[in-house]
Amino acid sequence: MKRSMIALTLATLFSTNVMATNTKVDPIQEPTLSQLHAYKAFHHAEYLKVTAQAAGGTNLLHHTSTLPTEGTDPVVTPALDHLYTKAVIDLSNGPVVLEVPTVEKGRYFSIHITDQEHYTTFEEIRPTGKFVFVREGYQGELPKDAKVLMSPGDYPHLFIRTQVKTPEDLPNTVAIQKQIKLTGQAGKLAFDNAIQFTLDTHDIYPENKGILKGALDYNAATHKAMFPWIGTYFATQVTDNIGKFGPIDSDEKGSDDPKERASGLVGHLGLPAHHAYYTGIFNTCAGERLNGSNSYTVTMPYKNNLDEFWSITRYSALTRNTLPNAQDVYNAYNTKPNKDGNIQVTFSVEDPKDGTYWMPVNAGEPYYYVERFYAPELGKVITTQDFCDK
Repeated sequence: MKRSMIALTLATLFSTNVMATNTKVDPIQEPTLSQLHAYKAFHHAEYLKVTAQAAGGTNLLHHTSTLPTEGTDPVVTPALDHLYTKAVIDLSNGPVVLEVPTVEKGRYFSIHITDQEHYTTFEEIRPTGKFVFVREGYQGELPKDAKVLMSPGDYPHLFIRTQVKTPEDLPNTVAIQKQIKLTGQAGKLAFDNAIQFTLDTHDIYPENKGILKGALDYNAATHKAMFPWIGTYFATQVTDNIGKFGPIDSDEKGSDDPKERASGLVGHLGLPAHHAYYTGIFNTCAGERLNGSNSYTVTMPYKNNLDEFWSITRYSALTRNTLPNAQDVYNAYNTKPNKDGNIQVTFSVEDPKDGTYWMPVNAGEPYYYVERFYAPELGKVITTQDFCDK
């Protein structure tokens, strides 16, 4: 079985809105353990700052309300499967309450909590009711009707995904977003040193004790110097999201490897693989680079080994984004299986008109596509690359 994951480069890393610098730096060729962990903490802290600013402060919700189909989205390789609801939870003044609506079985809706060392602390598909975020060690009263979400730090990150089945379905998704409620004292997030901020506001896991204390001088210039190594590692060593985004005690392969964990941050807030399995394709089955100059057809089972849904989304390799005014995504809601029970997608400049689903590409330009499988049966999901061996 042949696979190639998204070869995200330096441009990718800069476009995540994490603080960059114009200072000339020498690339880091082989990072230390301290640098790898600091890369995660720095990136995550700066991401929290940007998210809080977008929301208007901490403990405030920030909703996306449109699908990123115009090729200008600030997020690299944006998903076209759902709208996002994000918040930087601020527990410095006490517990924070989240209330979410009950969403019907046929629509994917999830909550995902990440701590300040970039580990998942909680994730659930179709949560319902009331949740209360609590800093570990808190001794005060809590709502009796709420599920308690313990946090090792003052600033857990809340990420809610609400499925959009088709563009016409968008108003239904927005209606669900409007029912999400967050109650807590709003505040501002500001710091000068991301590493010191993390040490001051988050209880470092025993497994990582002492690592960040040796990286207090890790700054924007150091972060920039890490990009070449991260980009190369990701392009040459990474095949999917397994081991990148789970909890600290995850049993996913590679989850205890600092390099694997750091490499996951090119996309920042991915889900653990048992929740959503991602694999991105840059090459044909023959190992040739995908390019709009050549027509290319891929095949995948329409009914796969998963409990939620699948999608195939195409992106320009030049912009790491969608193509404006073009079909960008296929899923079970805008396609039907062929006589063999499969879906076939053709990437080409002109509509092949051969019964396959047409995904437009630009002549002469490289592109890639991402397969997303939600609630997969890991090891049994059949990807388009699995058909390479048939």
